[in-house]
Amino acid sequence: MRSNRDGGADRHLDAALALDFLERRLDGPARRSVEEHLGSPCGACRERIRSLGEMVATMREDRVGEVPASLHQRAVELFAPAAKPSPAPGVVDAVARLLFDSATQPLSAAARRSVGSARRLRFQLGSHTMDVECEREGAATMSVRGRISAPDAHLWLVVVEAGTERRSTHADATGSFVLDTLPHTPIAMRLRSADARYSVPMLEP
Repeated sequence: MRSNRDGGADRHLDAALALDFLERRLDGPARRSVEEHLGSPCGACRERIRSLGEMVATMREDRVGEVPASLHQRAVELFAPAAKPSPAPGVVDAVARLLFDSATQPLSAAARRSVGSARRLRFQLGSHTMDVECEREGAATMSVRGRISAPDAHLWLVVVEAGTERRSTHADATGSFVLDTLPHTPIAMRLRSADARYSVPMLEP
């Protein structure tokens, strides 16, 4: 079974974690992680929570006595998530192609005034593009903002690794995403949609 106990946004909640959430047995960080996952575009997990919630409510209202452990286990197993399918044949990691980098290609005066000290980049993602801004926030942190220009851009997952930290987010309905308070270190970025995966060349701060 897959779960997001480690905070991975691309994993489904397993039945045991869903039950712990419904019965309020999770600590603060774990509960927030589940709530964030349920707020993502994962209809399967929301349906699992709803179904398990109905089952738990029915079991609590049942006046025939405590549910046998074996029956409880069988009920949990009924809601175990199906194995995640392997990527479709032909879907392999591709390297995003750099089209523009303000660190090496000068911006116009008007553009410099609009973005300040942010570094701007544009990448080719097959037939789509992605614009990225990297900007220092403080002595040791930075933010990465971007916009993916693609149909169903909100289905794209963006994963960033900065030093020992790994963060992920989905683009919104406009294709925009923001990851802030990242360590001020070189950044590795990967993007994934239903039928494509891209890695972005290492971004230097």
